[in-house]
Amino acid sequence: MTSPPRPPRTRARTAPTRREFLWQVVAAASASACGGGSGGGEGTEGDSPGSGTSTGSSTGGEPTTTAPTTTTGEPAPELPGPPFTLGVASGDPLADRVILWTRLAPDPIGGGGMPEAAFAVAWEVASDEAFTDVVAGGEAIAEPAFAHAVHVDATGLAPDRWYFYRFRVGEHTSAVGRTRTLPAPDSAPERLRLASASCQRFTTGYYTAYAHLAAEDLDLVLFLGDYIYENGDKGPVRDHVGEECRTLLDYRNRYAQYRGDPNLQAAHHRFPWAVIWDDHEVDNNYVADISSVDDPKFMARRTAAYQAFYEHMPIRVAPPAADGSLAIYRSFAWGDLAEVFLLDTRQYRTDQLCLDEPGEDCGELATEDGDMLGPEQEAWLTEGLAASPAIWKLVAQQIVFSKVDFSGLLINWDQWDGYPKARQRMLDFLAGEQLANVVILAGDLHVGGMADVNAVAGDTNTPVVAVEIVTTSITSSSETDIPPETIEQLVGTIPQIKHFNAHSRGYVSLDLTREALSARFMIVDTIESETASVDAEAELTVLAGVPGVQMP
Repeated sequence: MTSPPRPPRTRARTAPTRREFLWQVVAAASASACGGGSGGGEGTEGDSPGSGTSTGSSTGGEPTTTAPTTTTGEPAPELPGPPFTLGVASGDPLADRVILWTRLAPDPIGGGGMPEAAFAVAWEVASDEAFTDVVAGGEAIAEPAFAHAVHVDATGLAPDRWYFYRFRVGEHTSAVGRTRTLPAPDSAPERLRLASASCQRFTTGYYTAYAHLAAEDLDLVLFLGDYIYENGDKGPVRDHVGEECRTLLDYRNRYAQYRGDPNLQAAHHRFPWAVIWDDHEVDNNYVADISSVDDPKFMARRTAAYQAFYEHMPIRVAPPAADGSLAIYRSFAWGDLAEVFLLDTRQYRTDQLCLDEPGEDCGELATEDGDMLGPEQEAWLTEGLAASPAIWKLVAQQIVFSKVDFSGLLINWDQWDGYPKARQRMLDFLAGEQLANVVILAGDLHVGGMADVNAVAGDTNTPVVAVEIVTTSITSSSETDIPPETIEQLVGTIPQIKHFNAHSRGYVSLDLTREALSARFMIVDTIESETASVDAEAELTVLAGVPGVQMP
């Protein structure tokens, strides 16, 4: 979309971000209070083998870079080294198919290291890890235009089944991945096990959470944004290679650096993923065609970032359009047990108010008429929710939906708090349709929590129409001198918030049955070393047909 012109932003990149906003909230709230009121092959590469409910973007597009093809008989150019350094991945399954992904990259953080030529990549899907029962296979073309990444739509599979898959090119065979299909559309599954994760800044820690996530008994992983960070920062644990990402090569190298992590690869190898982006896949706090600071070349940068995202994700969408846009919102259903709606809260929204500087209203709130999802996506979501026969309706999106503005003391304009009319429109819809068992999933703020969502935002005297579950970050953290315990004490005074954690890294493990949804907040004891222990810090439940979080 094209947004109306904004006044020039005067804030520098060092101005408070929305994560740092949380710590400002604490300071303001404190002042106010004082005044009164197992899939195998989980390494990087081995040279030996080691229709469901409609899913897709709103355009119905399918991946087009890897249509099965036949070879011409001409010898392929010589590979300069082992190509499967970034592992394999799968995602966006349907009842009879799943997207399989890999990228050929002998020199992953040096542009990939591949010749400027197309390569035929063989793929196989088997019912067993030894590949004695191969049920599907073919060849896909890895094109230089897409960084030699392939997106295979492996079809003809049985519903509700686990499979193993691998790729071959020349004498090289990839690691083995494990994936699955969805239950049949007319089925009545008893259970669905998910994990939600977000915000995995490479420099601030090791991905110890993924080592534990990969050991869980899950069906699918939902990733809620900030898969990479675009900046060029160093340390404290690891360094980004290169400066801040601005070109297609920059973003490709950054994804390659992240995807080279063995724990992240292990989690991709073991489960299919459904991935959405937030802001750091492009630029901190950007919206639509507007950068966080004035940048006349921003649309070229966004186009490069969107293409690199597509190239590196096992996602069931069409490649970027000619104008550089990429439609990623989509849904999938787990029989009649659950339907998951995956949203895009970046590409279609209007600009943040008050120059996106967290604080009190600058005078723009009374006349704000902002849009978070854009008309087309919002209509798609409301129509899908209203028509869904699923017991559980999960809305997977990036940013915190609940009202947490501390009575207007500090408003985070980048969250739903900065778009109150758009949020209330969604709440009015949920209340008007009397939809049961709506669960909103969020990430972004590097904190964990669970809250009731009322029909009027922040008003606990109105009915509960949904529950929100916020997953903390895999590694990302905010720098502050304020003790996390102080933050937790103050945020805990908000009555609709039933659980809050400001000090830990990890993920959320979700277990859905026909009777209840259970959310376990899984916390690692460190991200500063390559191994860590994990504990379920809290476990909260939502009962089917009973509004709100059930307290222990």
